[in-house]
Amino acid sequence: MKSTFLPNRIDYPGKFIELVRNRWKEKENSGQPFEEVFQQIYLDRREKDLIAEQILSVLFSTKFVSLLTESEIGSNRGFFSDLSERMSYKFLPPINEPDELRTQFGQLFSDKKDYRWVKAIPDENWAAFLDTLFPHIQAPIRNYIEKELLNAILILAQRATNLGIEPEIVSKLPRVDDLDSPFLGLNREVILYVENTLNNPDYSAKDKDNDYRHILVMISQCNSQVLQIYRHKDQFGISLQLTYLMRQLEQYLKRLTQLLDLLQTSEKSRQWIIITQLLKEFVYAENTKYSIRKHVNTNLQLLTFKVIENTSKTGEHYIAADRNDYWKLFRKAVGGGIIVAFLCCNKTRLYFQHFPIFWEAFFYSLNYSLGFMLIHILGFTLATKQPAMTASTIAANLSNNGENPNWLQKTTLLLIRLIRSQFISLVGNAIIAFPVAFGFGWLYFFTFGYHIADPAKALRLIRELNIWESLAIPHAAIAGVYLMVSGLISGYYENKWIYNKYSLRIRKHPRLIRLLGHQKLDKTARYLESNIGGLAGNFFLGLFLGSTSAVGFTIGVPLDIRHITFASGNFGIAVASLQNNITTELWVNSIIGICAIGMMNVLVSFGLSIVFALNSRSVGFREVKSLVANLSWQFFNNGTAFFFPVGAKEEEETTNT
Repeated sequence: MKSTFLPNRIDYPGKFIELVRNRWKEKENSGQPFEEVFQQIYLDRREKDLIAEQILSVLFSTKFVSLLTESEIGSNRGFFSDLSERMSYKFLPPINEPDELRTQFGQLFSDKKDYRWVKAIPDENWAAFLDTLFPHIQAPIRNYIEKELLNAILILAQRATNLGIEPEIVSKLPRVDDLDSPFLGLNREVILYVENTLNNPDYSAKDKDNDYRHILVMISQCNSQVLQIYRHKDQFGISLQLTYLMRQLEQYLKRLTQLLDLLQTSEKSRQWIIITQLLKEFVYAENTKYSIRKHVNTNLQLLTFKVIENTSKTGEHYIAADRNDYWKLFRKAVGGGIIVAFLCCNKTRLYFQHFPIFWEAFFYSLNYSLGFMLIHILGFTLATKQPAMTASTIAANLSNNGENPNWLQKTTLLLIRLIRSQFISLVGNAIIAFPVAFGFGWLYFFTFGYHIADPAKALRLIRELNIWESLAIPHAAIAGVYLMVSGLISGYYENKWIYNKYSLRIRKHPRLIRLLGHQKLDKTARYLESNIGGLAGNFFLGLFLGSTSAVGFTIGVPLDIRHITFASGNFGIAVASLQNNITTELWVNSIIGICAIGMMNVLVSFGLSIVFALNSRSVGFREVKSLVANLSWQFFNNGTAFFFPVGAKEEEETTNT
């Protein structure tokens, strides 16, 4: 049978990898399975021996530490340092040391898509191939490999210990820096294990196995400490730096377990499976080592989860479960609409002050921010903020589907309640903003002798609502983005408050104690702990809405925002200023515009929020597809429930059909 390789080719491993890579590309384009690839590629014994000989030669002449302790783990420099390093390496790659196994490994799997075909081949196929490729390994090479593995194990244990006693982690886990700390215990046990293995000729297999089991106990206790921080995120809070440290610590412990298992197991098949798993990790790591997207996504997922989780607690208050909650939301929305109507009037008067562009943006932002914060303090609602606050509540139900067999029915019911709650809140906001702004416009006219807006400004306010002749829809989408971002900001500041222990610091502040006393200070701390996220989110939302137009004017881009409640209030001001001389066409176009603006606000805000929430909880597409299908079926069969509250029995039947 004809040989697969050219007879005078020296780089046999590289040639083999290239051959498998090309076969995978053929299979990928044809859509055929790629599981039995090794059985389809002919290799005679001579070619296998040459591949094995060259691979073993590389292993015997290179250092393992960098590959085993850094690949897919990274350095201890921190999130932003690693991020800037990856960005610089994209333009000017570093010099790789030729005596490092990691360098040789990267050259062998040089194609950026190699990790795909490496992963596509099942572990069992890889293990079987490697077993036939390396039937016997000479003692000097085997001893050298074992020494390099022990060196990597020692370094991994020390790095894990260093991270385990970092101040960021110690502050969340008291006593982990004591002598009884599992991290310090892990380091002691690993040093003993490595020293005895290398230098103690009397170190029996039984003693070695006992020490190995002690190390596993220490690793288990270290992992328990990590889980404790995850489970008590509400109590501890989370930060970008802590997230980075926790991820690295988990990776060190995982890699340490893999290498110890590789050394200790006597089953050859088990050894090859472990090597295969490491191979897949290393190939993926080397192919994506300069990927900025991967770095950001990997390290921010936990932080995003924590930030969005805070909004889910607030979001539960925006979902009406029964008729009482439904009409309670309506009353809160009416209160919010009244305040927004006055904000519209105040903004219009600010417009006629003809401030310079910076000061106009400043006062617009102040008008919005103070108004939104007042809405929050008084317990009213701004309807379009609800989707951003409730998205993670939906995601939480989807991500817990494994623990809840009825997750689809319960999540469908939750979504129906959310849509219904959003509908009545939008109605409450918009339906009151118009008459209040209209009435205040006439009251202003009777008091001062002129309207809030002149005819030119009034016509402009109406034209801005016309979705056929203006950029109302894109501007409403921009507002939807801001509404989503304000929800994230709320979660961020709630988490920041907990993480930095601001409540305790306020209660212990000596000057504040003398000024307010313990009772008032405690009340203030409790109020801020419960409301700091909402206040911060509303403040920044006002800042975004008030400054967008000025930013667009400065850079020469037609940027602006449209919000349903402000659109309704502005329409009321315009109608009053034109003394009710509005044609039927303008009425119809304006009402259509207000409704379209509201829909765009909600769709963008909720859509972006749910994407962030689902990503932070690693929810799969299958769950989302099932939910959308069930929700669509419910809408066509029980559409009334999406807009008005139904009885408990009827609602139960709705979600169980």
